Amino acid sequence: MSRLLKIKPRFHHETSQSRKPKQSFAEDSGLIYTEFICNGSPMTADWTWKTRGSTHEHAQFRSPGPGCSSLLNMATRSALLNSVSITSESLETLPWRVGERLWRFFCRNELDSLHIWKAFACAFPDELDSSIKRRQHTILQPNMSLEDYTKPLISDSFQWITFLTLSNITISRRDLINLGKLANIGVLTIGMGVLTPDVGLEDSVVRAWSRAAADSDAFSLLRVLNLRHQKTVTARVFQYFHDFPSLSLFNLDECSIGPRDKASALAAGWRYKTGKMLNDHLPDIGKMDATWDSIAHACFRAGGAYGIESITAEGVEAINALPVLHFTLGPSMSDAGLNACGNYKLQCFERVVNWVPPRPKKPEAQKRPIDAVDRTKGLPRKKPTLRASKSQGVGDWLMGFDT
Repeated sequence: MSRLLKIKPRFHHETSQSRKPKQSFAEDSGLIYTEFICNGSPMTADWTWKTRGSTHEHAQFRSPGPGCSSLLNMATRSALLNSVSITSESLETLPWRVGERLWRFFCRNELDSLHIWKAFACAFPDELDSSIKRRQHTILQPNMSLEDYTKPLISDSFQWITFLTLSNITISRRDLINLGKLANIGVLTIGMGVLTPDVGLEDSVVRAWSRAAADSDAFSLLRVLNLRHQKTVTARVFQYFHDFPSLSLFNLDECSIGPRDKASALAAGWRYKTGKMLNDHLPDIGKMDATWDSIAHACFRAGGAYGIESITAEGVEAINALPVLHFTLGPSMSDAGLNACGNYKLQCFERVVNWVPPRPKKPEAQKRPIDAVDRTKGLPRKKPTLRASKSQGVGDWLMGFDT
């Protein structure tokens, strides 16, 4: 475990610009070769194991007084030193009283990695510990592809809900479209600097998400879609949202879509709202200066209103009770001046319940009216005539040879 904690961040393979290639001579073979120093990328997702604390600090795991340690302290120390082997199956046999004590030891010594949190969240999903119910994990400088980061976030059995935030990173269009593989994603936030530094989210990406949601179970739990500082997206995306089964809120901050698109949004089944609708779902403390993370959680709970119509009220409550993993990839923007209750920049579009998309009218084939043709009179026909060669006889044909 200590070796995993000391792993330095590594990047994709590329030749180092600071060091020049070095030519060397092999004395045994007589060959001359050139050495290149390259940065290596991690072979495994080791970021799920990294922690701030270190298992070398054994003094924190011992008894404070003199004498030998108790059996409880010995068992706790053994669990902390062998945290790599802890799984949800090994924790399910423990009562919550023992599991809570063990979890507090992990948090106190800063050994609560993402792997440990996933094990505790799957083993004790019904406990009301706030540190287990809501987990925040941020990677400011990603050095792997987006797929390498999203794989550990997937839970096909829906043991936790993932809130994914992307901002100020460069990723490919293919990785962005493949976000539909996150079956347990509940809130998706696309910030500034996605795809390339100059081009953000486009309508074609949302159309690809819509096709994935219609053809498979992609985005089955997605309730909220947040777009921030996206100038390339247009109001055409509203026509693609009806394929998302649980999507109920579409929030915009500094985007090209605004109140002027109310009519086109309502025609597609989306009603314009403001940030004041989230007032009942925000925490009592700090309503006037709520951060974007708090707004994302409030939107997820507010988005359950549409889920009641599509599923059941009991099913929505069961989803709300699941642990939440809020994963942020890339440096996030400052939310110092964000006010959900009165900020005019926060614009919301709410899904209209029981809205039925209009059926497209089939164009009728243009038929020729019957009265336009007078069938009492026969149609004029042209008299057939024979060509000159057809009217010639055999004699005329033989006389052609004499000439």
